[in-house]
Amino acid sequence: MPRPAWNTGTGSARIRAGTRMAGLETMKKTARYHSDRFRLNNQLMWPILLVLFLSPFAFGSTKPSFWLLWSMLISLCGAVLFGRMALSNARFRIAPRNLSVLFGLFSLFGAYMIVQALPLGALSPAVTSIADPSIIITVDTISLTPHDTTLALARWATYGLLFFLVLQITSNPQRAHAFIKLIYWIIVIHAVVGLLFLVQFGDTILGIPKWKYFGSALGGFINRNSFATFLAFGSVLGINLMIDRMTEEASGKGDNSIFGTYLGKGGVVTIGLGWLVVVIALVATNSRMGLFAACCGMIASVALALAKKTAGTNKAGIWILLLVIPVMVGLGMFGYGAIFLERLGQIGDSSEVRMQLYQQVLQMIETRPLLGFGGNSFEYAYPLFHQAPVSVDLVWNLAHSTYLALWAEYGLVFGSLPLLIVGIIVFQLGAAYVKAPGQDMLIRCGLCVILVGAVHSLVDFSLEIEAVTLAFVAIVATAWARQFELTSAGERGGS
Repeated sequence: MPRPAWNTGTGSARIRAGTRMAGLETMKKTARYHSDRFRLNNQLMWPILLVLFLSPFAFGSTKPSFWLLWSMLISLCGAVLFGRMALSNARFRIAPRNLSVLFGLFSLFGAYMIVQALPLGALSPAVTSIADPSIIITVDTISLTPHDTTLALARWATYGLLFFLVLQITSNPQRAHAFIKLIYWIIVIHAVVGLLFLVQFGDTILGIPKWKYFGSALGGFINRNSFATFLAFGSVLGINLMIDRMTEEASGKGDNSIFGTYLGKGGVVTIGLGWLVVVIALVATNSRMGLFAACCGMIASVALALAKKTAGTNKAGIWILLLVIPVMVGLGMFGYGAIFLERLGQIGDSSEVRMQLYQQVLQMIETRPLLGFGGNSFEYAYPLFHQAPVSVDLVWNLAHSTYLALWAEYGLVFGSLPLLIVGIIVFQLGAAYVKAPGQDMLIRCGLCVILVGAVHSLVDFSLEIEAVTLAFVAIVATAWARQFELTSAGERGGS
């Protein structure tokens, strides 16, 4: 017997009502997941910033004990993130699958470090000392120091996890801007500390008597070039934050009054005062290449902003910033540049010594072009090649070129993987900056900080110092999150 029409209609209404209820329930769950994720990322930002703030004070975190400490803290942040996301059944804003190429190359690099530390005697030929052919080193592993290679693996894994955590934190644009501003002010604080201990507290390292680099600002570092690279990152952030503030004023965003833009909280003058302190501290480090790399990064920032032909860009203000850079560097030279200028006159002698060192490092690479001597093994492998004319009065525990160090420790193939990863990131950031609808401060910061690191790494080892690398990874990850957001928005718009 057929059902009455009213009964059928009631059933359809019930189905529609049930569908609406299910949809509302789904929306509520989604909103809850987003709320949990938002709150979690807000909370995770602070311990990450704490690590970035404290790590330079520990002599730049050059010792394995600090590598393990920061690794433990960042791993704890990772465990909290993954655990709470799993409990909430929520999705990552930027999932691991969105990093497939970068993650694959990074995993391959890590896997090779494991291979270097394994007892694979067939793959580990004996090493003969060029300095003394009677010395032959035979080990059961590719790495001459497998335990140090294991520590290197832990350090690199920390960088990878930090990159992923910062991606989650800065996937929100407002939080990303706040995160970069806080990193900038952290670097300003370190610049202030460096100047205070140079001129007010007896030219010491946080009150500890120096054993070298007298007359140079070091902050909490034990090497002026590493501190200079750290400050150079801050100089780039400062320039870009000032450009961003002026762009907001020109486009009518935020408080676009003269007071709000220039004199208010977070205005150009406030940021500029911090930037001036950073530049003066940078000059006071007496690091020639550090200052040159910083100038490259700052000028590139201005050039990228000027090259972006978009409405609402304060071109006049940006041109003024370009002129301000040499003026402020000159002001720093006037007050703190005596030793720096003296060192400029010694560039010829220093270059000759470096070239002699690099020739011997190239001999190392030629000896093991594919295998390398093992992660973190340079300090122990180089003495096998160390001979005149490179001074024997000094301990050469680093290659003074991150590129050569990578190839010496990991071989030409695997040692090039970190360079390839950074190269891919640069390409992605550059493409996103070109396609971005307007000026994008975060992407400019990422590109120009990479430029600073790339230039200084040609002749020094700053990115082999953990405190510097942590800051580098955090800034670049923030920029990458922004380019991912722009790319995803473009794909959605075109579909």
